Amino acid sequence: MAELRLHEPTSSSIRDPWPSARTASATAIASARAAVATLVTVALAAQYGQSVTFWHHVGVTSIPGKSLDFALFFTEDSNAAAVVVLVVGVVRLALATPPTTAWTTTRLAVTVCVVMTAVADNVLLRGMPHPDGSVLPWADDVVHIVGPALVLLDWFVAPDKVRLPVRLRTVGVVAAAPVVWLVVTLARGPFTGDQASDAVHYYPYGFLDPDTSRYGYGSVAGYVLALLVFLTVTTLALSWSTWLPWPRSRPSTGRIPYRGTGTTTPTVAADPSDGP
Repeated sequence: MAELRLHEPTSSSIRDPWPSARTASATAIASARAAVATLVTVALAAQYGQSVTFWHHVGVTSIPGKSLDFALFFTEDSNAAAVVVLVVGVVRLALATPPTTAWTTTRLAVTVCVVMTAVADNVLLRGMPHPDGSVLPWADDVVHIVGPALVLLDWFVAPDKVRLPVRLRTVGVVAAAPVVWLVVTLARGPFTGDQASDAVHYYPYGFLDPDTSRYGYGSVAGYVLALLVFLTVTTLALSWSTWLPWPRSRPSTGRIPYRGTGTTTPTVAADPSDGP
């Protein structure tokens, strides 16, 4: 009886673009993520320390209350979320954990939020005067320019993402956190004063303050609508970018790539007709 022999796939016939934690590319990406996370964390901590010093200087008695105000800035929230995702990304690369749709969507949401932070600050707030001693310039640049730019670069360069469908449902997922933040901010503003400026109402950003906006809540609604349009366009654009031939993992199809374990696993060619 003739011996039945299965052809074992060679390394050239196997396409597994997911970088192992032992490869130079994964190590470089993980190191860069750790460095960016550290830089943003130091900037957030330094700005908080500067803010506490300023509050004491102007006679603020409720430091915990102002600390809550600080924590509810969208800038601080989005950058803190970016730090968490970057650190988790380092761990996932170290463990060679394959990316999933949930992980890719999380990366997408954080990237969109920090990019929106950068755009809102540099378009709507850049150049506006701040009370002397309230802002640490280098830390402000890190959380509004450097950090967002590096997180966006990480989105394009790092391969730990899968293809995302370009659809409005993804926009809804990404918009969930910003919308919750907006509702809390607008609901809290009329009932919260600001000891640092003696304002009766408190809003973290001038364009959200109906008291100082030209058309009151009409102006606020216009700014909010513009930001939501920006969020929608950015989310769809970055989702579409996952279909470009840039570094990324294969889609999550449930197929396990052959790793030379002694078992012959047939290779399945990717369908070139796949698209968003």
